[in-house]
Amino acid sequence: LGNSDMWHPAKGGERPMDFSYFNAVLKSTSFPPYDPWFAGGYINYYYYGFVLAGTPVKLLGIVPSIAYNFILPTWFALIAVGAFAIGYSIVEDKTLNVERSTFNVPLISGLAASFMTVLLGNLGTIRLLFNSFQRIAAPGGLVPVDTIFFQKWIWAIQGLFMSFSGASLPIGPGDWYWFPSRVIPAPNDVEPITEFPLFTFLYSDMHAHMLVMPITLFIIAWSVSFVKSRAQLTRSEWFAMFGIGALMIGALKPTNTWDLYTYFPLAAIAVAYTLYRNSVVSLPLFGGRAGDGGWLGRALVAVSAVAFLYILGSLLYAPFTYWYGQSYGAIDPWKGSHTPISSYLTQWALFLFIIVAWLTWETREWMASTPVSRLGKLRDYVVALEVSLAVLIALLAFFAVEGVRVGWLALPLAAWAGILILRPDMPDVKRAVLLMIGTALTLTLAVEVVVLVGDIGRMNTVFKLYLQAWMLLAVSAAASFGWLLNVFPLWRMRWRTLFQSGVTILLMGAFMFTLTATSDKISDRLTPPAPRTLDSMTFMNYSELWDGKVMELSEDYRAIRWMQDNVIGSPVIVEANCTEYRWCTRFSIYTGLPGVVGWNWHQRQQRGIFASSVQERVNQVGLFYATPDLEQALNFLKKFDVKYIVVGQLERNVYPPIDLETDGFAKFEEYNGKYWNAVYRDVNTIIYEVIP
Repeated sequence: LGNSDMWHPAKGGERPMDFSYFNAVLKSTSFPPYDPWFAGGYINYYYYGFVLAGTPVKLLGIVPSIAYNFILPTWFALIAVGAFAIGYSIVEDKTLNVERSTFNVPLISGLAASFMTVLLGNLGTIRLLFNSFQRIAAPGGLVPVDTIFFQKWIWAIQGLFMSFSGASLPIGPGDWYWFPSRVIPAPNDVEPITEFPLFTFLYSDMHAHMLVMPITLFIIAWSVSFVKSRAQLTRSEWFAMFGIGALMIGALKPTNTWDLYTYFPLAAIAVAYTLYRNSVVSLPLFGGRAGDGGWLGRALVAVSAVAFLYILGSLLYAPFTYWYGQSYGAIDPWKGSHTPISSYLTQWALFLFIIVAWLTWETREWMASTPVSRLGKLRDYVVALEVSLAVLIALLAFFAVEGVRVGWLALPLAAWAGILILRPDMPDVKRAVLLMIGTALTLTLAVEVVVLVGDIGRMNTVFKLYLQAWMLLAVSAAASFGWLLNVFPLWRMRWRTLFQSGVTILLMGAFMFTLTATSDKISDRLTPPAPRTLDSMTFMNYSELWDGKVMELSEDYRAIRWMQDNVIGSPVIVEANCTEYRWCTRFSIYTGLPGVVGWNWHQRQQRGIFASSVQERVNQVGLFYATPDLEQALNFLKKFDVKYIVVGQLERNVYPPIDLETDGFAKFEEYNGKYWNAVYRDVNTIIYEVIP
């Protein structure tokens, strides 16, 4: 409600692309859905999240421009509830002696999971303020934007720091929410995206990485549930477990393919470990009861179950795989700049502080409960320990040579979690959390050594893997926090004070993003006086844009509404095409009707080896509007089967005539009634319907 506009004045954004695809998915009569930005083609993108979000929209009959702003808070709530379920269920275990605590530990852990997953940011606001003080001598400062109630949060914080510095901070509109998502410097390249869920929802591009979040949390919950079950399930529970697991794991590929490579292995390890560890399991899917059968028999059962889970998940979404052409799948060594320790801690300090405290306590408990006489059993693992130590030293040496400083922090922590997994009396659910911690830390290291071929620098590699790490570390830190509360009264006062002070300071730093970024995003409107409504199109009726000349967007608003109300089916339209993030292709965005071509770069990313055809279409659209040659224009309309031609303010701005003799727009009125009919007129905007 604070900012429902389908437009980002300060920092751009890809809401237009998401809304265009969402509309196309809603309108498609077959799948894969048609591509609204490449007439005659289909969406070669992991689009299934739009299907999940679009299904209740279709069932409830909500107008898409309004539905968009219902989907955002719905997904936000799904993530908060999913995280709560994980945090609560991990800690709620009678075998962990939680009942001795004076706290309601499961409830607190669940709430902590919700807060850390989706309600808190990183420490990027602190970094922004620090960098601003360094630039305080530079000219310029904050520009007042919207005099609304929420903006007073920013003014209050700005005033607080101004009182110490005696000057205005050089922070502009959009900076409060934008720069914390770009905390890793890249002096000679594009800055990596260090996004996290709260930024995702404030920025509000309904991308695949947003739509997949409830599914990833469900898979974590599913894995924890399976581990806690100890494979002691009834026949119906086995069918439900594998059926639902395959349905959700399989959905990762068509929803956000990146997540499949992290969350399937995580679920597979949970399944394999649980089945292998429990020597007698009831497996009706694999022929009744499987006895102990030694390690080989249990290993075969575990591997078979994982294979079955993967095959079933793949079969459920086989049609998507059949049509999907993955353009980017190879990886290369990363040779660019690496993440400074300060940037790493800006992103992860809150989680790591809590997790390290828990690892320290668990290690202390292990040492305290292990008699010296039992240390002799380590001889059985001497070879494995020596090999592991050699690998660790080799990796640390590699990181030192390559300049990967964060490796000296993340790798020892991951190794520490791995060692604790080996503790003989460690509960399985704690092993699951240690696995998630190790996996998350490994992901943060992976972006320092490899990059997806075709990425812009390592922008998207960091973006995708850091989001996965955030989910895993957030719920792991929440569980760690719950377990620490359980033993907190046993700590000495100085350690309690240190832990409380550290958590409080880090929470305050993370919550600063929540306050400043939220109010900043609410203020980031093209026209601040525009009404606050859940309709994402309303702002157009009150706004102007400069694109060569001033454009009254109310004209486009009325024309788009007319097209929404009067155009039946999904005929092809043609409208102006220009650089990404500008006002072009607005009719295909807000109606979902297929245009000849949309955003150039985004279409080339999808088309792979056929990317050159995208630029060809861009050129042909420009020629169609600019040429006075009727025959050339008619060939264009026939080639792309165009039904409607948009001639508005934007088209005249993007393709201005050189002189009267070469005015390509004259042909539209000259041949009106012969080759096309003007079916809509409003000031400077005309829509022509092509005569068959």
